[in-house]
Amino acid sequence: MDACKAASSERFANRVLGIHRFVNRSLIARLLQYMLPGDTAAPPSPLLVRQLGKNALVVDADALLLKPAPGAAFPAYFLVAVEAGGYVRGLVLLALYPFLHVLSYGARAKAMAFVSLCGLRRDEAARIGRAVLPKLFFREAPGMQSNAIIEPLNALPEKVKVVAVSRTFPTVMVEAFLKEYVGFDAVAGRELKGGSSSRYLTGVTTELDMESLAARVVVLMKQTEKKTTKTASSCGYPKPMVFHDGRLAFTPTPAAALAMYVYLPFAVVLAVVRIAIYVLLPWRVSSVVAGLTGVRVRVIGATPAAEDSDDDAGGTGKPRRGRLYACNHRTLLDPVGIACALGRPVAAVTYSLSRLSEVLSPIPLRRLTRNRDEDRRRMSSMLARGDVVVCPEGTTCREPYLLRFSPLFTELASEVTPVAVDARTTVFYATSTSPVAKSFDSVYFLMNPRPEYSVQFLEPVNTENGKSSIELANEVQGALAAALGFEGTALTRKDKYLLLAGNEGVVKTK
Repeated sequence: MDACKAASSERFANRVLGIHRFVNRSLIARLLQYMLPGDTAAPPSPLLVRQLGKNALVVDADALLLKPAPGAAFPAYFLVAVEAGGYVRGLVLLALYPFLHVLSYGARAKAMAFVSLCGLRRDEAARIGRAVLPKLFFREAPGMQSNAIIEPLNALPEKVKVVAVSRTFPTVMVEAFLKEYVGFDAVAGRELKGGSSSRYLTGVTTELDMESLAARVVVLMKQTEKKTTKTASSCGYPKPMVFHDGRLAFTPTPAAALAMYVYLPFAVVLAVVRIAIYVLLPWRVSSVVAGLTGVRVRVIGATPAAEDSDDDAGGTGKPRRGRLYACNHRTLLDPVGIACALGRPVAAVTYSLSRLSEVLSPIPLRRLTRNRDEDRRRMSSMLARGDVVVCPEGTTCREPYLLRFSPLFTELASEVTPVAVDARTTVFYATSTSPVAKSFDSVYFLMNPRPEYSVQFLEPVNTENGKSSIELANEVQGALAAALGFEGTALTRKDKYLLLAGNEGVVKTK
């Protein structure tokens, strides 16, 4: 027993010694220099850590999130300006960018924060920080490319709290990423004037000094819950990024943002032309003509033949006139991509269908109600008339993950054909959680220079093999995950909308 206690004490001492070395190697003295207001032109490049009291470590978040170059913070502020304030606000920030170089680093951060945040609702700015910016930091943050951050956090005793401090960004922009994805206990950024109770932001920020920082850390320590062990996922973070929002699919550096604004008028014209091609021309012709404008539909493997309209249900009572296709959900145009691959129109069922999407769709669409009996009746009647595409996930997912499949589709036909689809865009994402912006999802997909769909038809799954509907739904999900190289999850539409939009994703319709 004594030997076990001695070994445990030795392991704890080694961890404390490791933390001490980790802190000392971080050039603690330089933290004071960088935390105090200064005129440096770029954010600090080394990872800086300072011990504050006995049970707190302060980490410079800017060294983790930003590359050591002037203008490194511009993409994050530009995303806030465009996604929350619109393209005009983003253009204003881009136009001011050349003049920002004559300012000190602190003044430059103040100016960008004012242009990006002034007049925004506080909850909208928080939504951007929670739903949009984490994707940028996952992709670009130089200090987040390995488990070097997670492992030291896991090695700390439970009573030790770690606070991330940023002198570049307001807390509302970085708190969600640093706490939920990296694992910090608390985040302290630039203070936004106007008070936390203000509904709208003024955009005016104050710099951090060591005295106010110490006071804020003490408060944050009291607000944090008991520390839990953070287990790194396959991507190296405590929690993988399954959901994110926003329209821009690229890192908006100043040069890339300028190129987007130059391309934007052409993108609108291109989308109008492509929509006209799909709506006005016959199917076999429209795919070829759309290909001339840059749209590509890549078919992997063979395509199934059309079902014989006289085929019966074999005495099961289930309609077999049409084939039921079950695909993963990447964008609203998934059924259109499948129809292009088949060379013939198919019908589709979907949730929260906007009137604009319904008008622009080149295939028949039917809105589902989330009432099981009514949805079964609607899909069965459509199957009696022809082929039907259903997306059992119920909502789109951009990342290589599959959400939980609703099992209702397995009860509609004696056979289901899984279809693995994937969409690739370079400028604009074609999905959104905002009810207004969601109406333009299809338009944004066609605004990309070379939008691409890949479609792969898998072996049909027999739904009359004695398995339950849930087992069959999981089987179809597993087949699609294996074909795409994605990871299956038990997450649902509700999980997505609670994270990204703060609601359950249910829109009341007439």
